[in-house]
Amino acid sequence: MTKELMLYIDFMLFYIKNHKVYVKMSVGKKLSIISGIITIITTYLFSWYAINTGTIYYASGLGIIFNIPAMFSEAPSLGSTLGIPSFAVYIVAVYLILFLAAGFFQLLGVKHRGFVLFGTLLSLGMGILIFLGSFNVVDKTVWIENMLGTNTPLVEGYIPWAILGLNTFDIGLYLLYAAGIIGIVATIYGPGPF
Repeated sequence: MTKELMLYIDFMLFYIKNHKVYVKMSVGKKLSIISGIITIITTYLFSWYAINTGTIYYASGLGIIFNIPAMFSEAPSLGSTLGIPSFAVYIVAVYLILFLAAGFFQLLGVKHRGFVLFGTLLSLGMGILIFLGSFNVVDKTVWIENMLGTNTPLVEGYIPWAILGLNTFDIGLYLLYAAGIIGIVATIYGPGPF
């Protein structure tokens, strides 16, 4: 290394050691980052609901990813199975694709709070859909088998991570709600206008 480079490195180390460098960030930006990270982790690593129909199906973001091709290629048969018109399958598919990006929208809320609001509404909407399934407003078994779930975990027993067992809300659903609540607070305290 050259002598000038060594002097520059020494100066930078001296400066870093003797000066505290703070990153100024508003509460809304910090909460936006926290809600985005929780939503991303919850979407892709945790199970929201698990059912056993002879085969265990885990409702998670991975299940949505595995079922997206069938939503577009087999919409009429999938619609008749779910009891909805085939065009509604396309609408649900677009919603689910947007939901997969909800955590990333929340992270974009660092720059504009409209993004964190959009991502929060997507994640809370998914939580409400699963919550309605528990009261049989929608047939949870059919929806999880065909739209939200997968019977092949990425890593057996770990991804998607089902902690609380079968036929009950799992920890992923509660984390999804928590990220949504944090996202609402981040929207209130967020940067700039909507």
